[in-house]
Amino acid sequence: MRVYKGFAALLVASTVLGGVAYAADAVPQAPAPTQTKQEVRLERAVDKDVGRLSTDGAQALSDIQAARFAIFNAQTDQAKTFIHKAKDELQKAAKDDSVFMKAASELEAPMKAQPVSTDAKADAKPADAGKVIAWLPVDSQMSLGEAFQATPEKIAAVTNASQHLKTDDRQGALEKLALADVDVQFATAVLPLDHTISDVNKAADLIDQGHYYEANAVLKDTTDQAMINVVDIYGQPYKAKTTKTAEAHTPSKTNTQPATKVD
Repeated sequence: MRVYKGFAALLVASTVLGGVAYAADAVPQAPAPTQTKQEVRLERAVDKDVGRLSTDGAQALSDIQAARFAIFNAQTDQAKTFIHKAKDELQKAAKDDSVFMKAASELEAPMKAQPVSTDAKADAKPADAGKVIAWLPVDSQMSLGEAFQATPEKIAAVTNASQHLKTDDRQGALEKLALADVDVQFATAVLPLDHTISDVNKAADLIDQGHYYEANAVLKDTTDQAMINVVDIYGQPYKAKTTKTAEAHTPSKTNTQPATKVD
């Protein structure tokens, strides 16, 4: 499982570690053909609108966590306020155009703090993982690709992209990175929309009835349903990209026989 770091921290690390490689890595850019290739990649990246989040969905998740915290601290009135806020926010989020359709089998499970047994992992996997359902994006992180090589042009693009991200302008960041041919992966935390709405409605009813322990258990299940959607800057699933890379490095099975000498 890949571990995704915060983008700002990764920018600093990449800049420091790549500083000594400037002279060696700074190769001339190809003329017109390379620019055409970059423009195509940029168009695909922007059209994909990678990294879009649901504002209402993100706030709902925050309120769900706040409700659980309030229950833990026996602040029942606050728990009721937070859970009903989350309920209303999810109703708005259901109409958000950031919601997308995908099967759970196409997503990745987030890394847990403690390892679990193989049997537990198998039991946790949804029986209908191949069914396409609606997902609500609630948080995201962006990281540079593993093949990133620090050149002056790419470092400048990363620096400019960082400024765009500070104002939550993901599209602007993508434009800067794509034009410099910088590979980026987005890891977006997503919640199953219908399941989350159902759980929060159930938890709200339980809290209204004074069943706080049961409500907390339901809300824990809600957050445990989170998955990770990984997409690179060019709009291709990350797993598919790594598979292609692996195939490219696999020795060819053709021409394995020694060449026949011709007199």
